[in-house]
Amino acid sequence: MKKDFICIKESKNLKPLKSLLEDCELFDKETKISQDAELDCFLVPLNDKFSSSDLNNLIDTVGAQFPGIYLQIISKDIKTSSITLSQKIFDILVQHGLEELLVDQLVEKLPKRCSIYPPLLLLSSNTLNTEIWQSALSKLSDELRTKLFCLLLDHYSTSKVRLTHLAVNNPIPESNNEIRSPTQLIILYGDFTDFWCHTVQNGIYQTWMPSHTMFSRGNIKEKARILSSYEDISDSIDIVDMYAGIGYFTLSYLKRGARRLFCWEINPYSVEGLVKGIDKNGFGPAYVIQSGQQINLKKVVESRCIIFLESNENSTERFKELIAQENNELKLNLNISHINLGLLPKSTDSWKYACEIVDCYGANASWIHVHENVGVLDLDTYMENTAKRLQCMSKKSIYPVRLEKVKTFAPDVYHIVGDFKFV
Repeated sequence: MKKDFICIKESKNLKPLKSLLEDCELFDKETKISQDAELDCFLVPLNDKFSSSDLNNLIDTVGAQFPGIYLQIISKDIKTSSITLSQKIFDILVQHGLEELLVDQLVEKLPKRCSIYPPLLLLSSNTLNTEIWQSALSKLSDELRTKLFCLLLDHYSTSKVRLTHLAVNNPIPESNNEIRSPTQLIILYGDFTDFWCHTVQNGIYQTWMPSHTMFSRGNIKEKARILSSYEDISDSIDIVDMYAGIGYFTLSYLKRGARRLFCWEINPYSVEGLVKGIDKNGFGPAYVIQSGQQINLKKVVESRCIIFLESNENSTERFKELIAQENNELKLNLNISHINLGLLPKSTDSWKYACEIVDCYGANASWIHVHENVGVLDLDTYMENTAKRLQCMSKKSIYPVRLEKVKTFAPDVYHIVGDFKFV
């Protein structure tokens, strides 16, 4: 059965778009809003009243309320079965002897939202990892648990995207986790030993091993800001990413057109994911340098992304090592305009290295982008106070320009990015 949907990229537009369609009597209340892994978007269902003659009016109406939005309407096959996921799970558990009252309580705790990173289905916390579900799962046979998990995977799979692995994602811990190991992941089904999943955000392919590295979809706003801001970025500009990970922000800078990225990362699995992402997106070539390994300047000059698998404590020495190898035939002509410090809850350990790099190799105007978790009561004074602290580490004049709220990290705590200009 074919059905019409509106494709929409940003979740923040879902509720107002749904309200608008309801006002126009075009929203299908019988079909849930869903997430499409292949298209990397949300699908908002249109009812049978919608016809091709409504298309132009709908585009005008939606465009007026959501300036700049890209509106796409597609037809998609949907499952015609009227049996819901909740009903299927209820029937299976009751058939295997669980009391209906208990099963009702379990069904209430089924995930309302999930993330799809093919071929991984990632459930939100407080679902199958709750006490009531953990108690019930421990009493089920291996065969029944497998049947239950496969039912979930089948439900969220499509004809083109087959999901094979299942896990629960607990909130990211507030403690410093520089290696970004996924301490919050609870594996439910599938072999995660050498397992890779992926997603596409802003047209950029990213891949990682969920058992060894973290991924936060909430960073998509800051990634989009990199792609649409910073007019100075060009093929004559170099960027430094002190905490590169799998390329959370590195890949966006590469897509933006930077000449060369210098990256530091201490997690070897993250570096492997970064290299895969660079290759898949066609951003290469990449050059990985191990801790203690001597740099080959010729390879650096020939590469777009230079990745140091070591602590960024070595960053200033590494640049000195590079400059010492320059000659009449090989020159880097370093022109660093942006340094990204993307570690939470804070990146203060790398501030002094970032300031020294800007002082020695920065462009006429350079920027340092400081990521941090900041309490709501400290937001008003954060930029001025941080600029004063950075000024103690740099010979240049520092101006606090912009505080960007990326997302809420916890109640009354924001993940922010502070943009500081060095001239």
